[in-house]
Amino acid sequence: MRDIFGYLNCRDFLRDFYQEQKAANPAFSYQYFARKAGFRSKSFLPHVIEGTRNLSREAVFKLRPALKLSDKAFAYFCDLVAFTQAVGPEERKHHLQRLLSYNARNPARVLLRSQYEFYAEWYHNTVRLLVTMGPFDGNYGRLARQLSPPITPRQARASVRLLLRLGLIRKTTNGYEQTDSHLTTGDEVRSVAVSRFHNQSLELAKRSIDATPSSERDVSCLVVDLSSDGFQRVKSEVQAFRKRLVALADSDKSPSRVYHIGFQLFPTTQPVAQGGSS
Repeated sequence: MRDIFGYLNCRDFLRDFYQEQKAANPAFSYQYFARKAGFRSKSFLPHVIEGTRNLSREAVFKLRPALKLSDKAFAYFCDLVAFTQAVGPEERKHHLQRLLSYNARNPARVLLRSQYEFYAEWYHNTVRLLVTMGPFDGNYGRLARQLSPPITPRQARASVRLLLRLGLIRKTTNGYEQTDSHLTTGDEVRSVAVSRFHNQSLELAKRSIDATPSSERDVSCLVVDLSSDGFQRVKSEVQAFRKRLVALADSDKSPSRVYHIGFQLFPTTQPVAQGGSS
C-alpha cells in the first residue's frame, strides 16, 4: 500500500488507493468501495476524487475501515482532507504546517519544510541577493538593517542558514556566492507559500509609496477595458516583458541594491454582457 505521508492532496491519495486496489482485485469497483465505507451512492467517491465533491467529517470517518489506516496514518488523512479542502491562504497555511509536522525527522520532510519556509517569507530572496553582492563579514545586525523594511539579526542569520541548507548559496573565502540550484516543491506547497509571498510583496509595494522617495521607485496603475482576447494579449505582453527584465538583470554585473518588481493584472468588475441589455 502506498505511503500516505508522501501525499499533500487527499484526492490524489484516494485515486491511487482505488487504482492499487483495482489492480490487485479486478472486482474492486467504486460501488464496492462505497459499500465498504457505508456510502449510499457509488458515484460519491469518484466525484470526491475529481474535486466536484468534498468530504464531510462524517464521511472521513466512514472511510477509515475501507482504507485500513493506522491511528497515525488516519490522523494524517484527516489533516490531509482539511488541507485539500481549506479555503483561504491562512487556513491552508495552518493545515500545511500540521502536515509538515508528521515524520519531522525524515530527510524528505525536512527538505519540504525548508522549501516552504523559503517561499513563505519575502526577505529570503532578498537576503540571497544581498549577501552575495559583496564580501560578507558575518555582521547579521548590519545585514538585517540593510533590508527595507529591516528584519531582525536573528531572522537574517536564520535566512542565511536556510539558504545554505537549501543549496541556494555557498560559502566562499570572503562571503557567499549564489548557486544555480532551483527549488522543486509540489504544487500544493508552492500555492500556499507563493500566495503568502505575493501578499507580502503587495504590502511592501504599498509601504514604498510613503517610505521611499518617488525618485527611487516607480509605482503606477492602468485602468483599461478589455475583451477576453485583449486580456490574453496583455497577459502575454506582461510575461514577455518579465522575461526581458530577467535577462536585463542577469546582464548587470555591478548591482548595488535589491528591488522588487511587481506585476498585477486583475478584474475590478464582473463580465458585462455584450449585444445590448435584456
